[in-house]
Amino acid sequence: MPIAMTPLRPRAPSALAAAASLALTAAGCAGAPPPAAPARPTPQALFQLVAPSVVAILNDDRADRDAEAKELEKTMGDESRAPKHVIDVSLRKEPTPHGTGFMIEGGQIATAAHVVFRPDRLKITTRAGETVDAEVVRIDEVRDVAILKPKTPLRGVPPLPLDARSLAVGEPVWALGHTGQGVWALSWGMSEGIASGVVDMFGAKLLLFDAAVYPGFSGGPVVTIGADGKPAVVGVNHAILFTGPGGTPIASISSAVSVGEVREVIAGHPPTMEKVVADYANKQRMRSYADIFITDRLSVGRDPGGQQVAHIFGNAKTLETDKDSPRIPCVAMMFGVPAGDQTVSFEAQDIQGKTLVQKSTSLKIDGGQRVAFASASLLPPPGTRGKIGVVAKLGGKELGRTSVHLDVQGDDEDLHEEHDADSSDDGYPDVDIVVAQLANDDPLMLGGIRAGWSERSYPRRVGFTWFARGTRGWSGTNASITAFVLDESGHIVGRSDGCFQPELRPERTWSCVNSGGMQSPPMPSKTGHYDIVFAINDRPVAWWPMEAALRKEDLPGSDIDRWLQEMKRIGQKPPPSKPAPAKP
Repeated sequence: MPIAMTPLRPRAPSALAAAASLALTAAGCAGAPPPAAPARPTPQALFQLVAPSVVAILNDDRADRDAEAKELEKTMGDESRAPKHVIDVSLRKEPTPHGTGFMIEGGQIATAAHVVFRPDRLKITTRAGETVDAEVVRIDEVRDVAILKPKTPLRGVPPLPLDARSLAVGEPVWALGHTGQGVWALSWGMSEGIASGVVDMFGAKLLLFDAAVYPGFSGGPVVTIGADGKPAVVGVNHAILFTGPGGTPIASISSAVSVGEVREVIAGHPPTMEKVVADYANKQRMRSYADIFITDRLSVGRDPGGQQVAHIFGNAKTLETDKDSPRIPCVAMMFGVPAGDQTVSFEAQDIQGKTLVQKSTSLKIDGGQRVAFASASLLPPPGTRGKIGVVAKLGGKELGRTSVHLDVQGDDEDLHEEHDADSSDDGYPDVDIVVAQLANDDPLMLGGIRAGWSERSYPRRVGFTWFARGTRGWSGTNASITAFVLDESGHIVGRSDGCFQPELRPERTWSCVNSGGMQSPPMPSKTGHYDIVFAINDRPVAWWPMEAALRKEDLPGSDIDRWLQEMKRIGQKPPPSKPAPAKP
């Protein structure tokens, strides 16, 4: 997406200061000469000054990988030629760093939030080769800054001062980091460039500069030469931004979280967007509503954690039907429906709102089920044609609606209104968003629609994909959707940006899929409820509930479950399990 730079310019001298300077010049040697500017160190000398303060950040997940390998070896297949062992062919047996950090005052380490994958597996390695465990003191997913504390004090790692001034455009900067990722890991490195300015982007103030950064530099310091001739930190390496339309990699520029934002994180000040999205999530949790799709391809099952997942294929804008037996298949994806036995009714309405046909379906909502699905096939009267509204109701109250155009087979009339997604009750344009494991925009495919994460343990980073569709009425340029993930206390624990749109036109509907990488995937710290608030730039537009649950074994439908059911069917009892060995 195009980057709008807002460079910071040096402050102009006051008139009094200018007059005093002119008078001093006219007086010749009447005054003392101005002090000489401190000598700037060479790049080699600068590196030697800063590098001892730079550390590598490692998420040591070797124990997790070993456990997963042993688990897989038990289930890799029953065929005689199936592999029975997992073979490690890693180029390096020792894990490589995932990012960089640097020492600040107080014996703490500043780094980027997105390099912290597993807070309970963190290690810090100094340039001298010392490695110690570390813990998270603060983490800000919006500003992308984390503050760590070594569990053992580091030796020979001096703190770097944080610059107190604003950089002017054109001032020299140096980016340092550990090129620890990929095949060509090199260890500590440095690049030189100039500052291009500071912009408000993705919820934080970012310093833009043209020094090259590499995988593994994330979290490392960006320094300049202070007034005392010594290096001072002006930012934390953040990302490589592409400046082509819609994020096309035509040209790139490096970004760093500005030093002012780092100070805010150290002080414990939450990002401005946190209260905005938390308030929005609180309101959405109180609503009961539904998103409706025109399709008869719905399947509902369970994931490896025992949580309900669904698959929807297709969402018709127009249906070609037989004039004697028109049919409208529909699916309602419902939120905020009370637990227990419920009856959902579907109605097909004409353009005046008159009910043409109504059909009810019963379903049971589990206590922890945050998203529910119901489907029906509506059969309006013969000869029904044109724009038809499809409405889902619960206890007589409307949950949601959409529309579809019925075309009768053999009818030459093909001019009709453009299909529009549900509009909100207040008359404003609306956005529906679905979280799934796999998604495709056109034709619509939503595989693994989910309301939870199933993992072996927490805390850890988790991922998700979303599909978004918007009604007409949205207008703007350089629009993107940001997903903010909040825990039960309303704290943002992850943020992802995607669905970049160069322009939204108010006369058009639109849809998109977040298929790119996630800048800061959410990091649930424990099991329980989470909320995702989706915002177009800074405006919240949609909400999705999620739940973090531990992965379960012997789920319904598993090999063990089918075997147990077969034993019951033929009247046999499964063999008793072996007693656990006594602990010494």
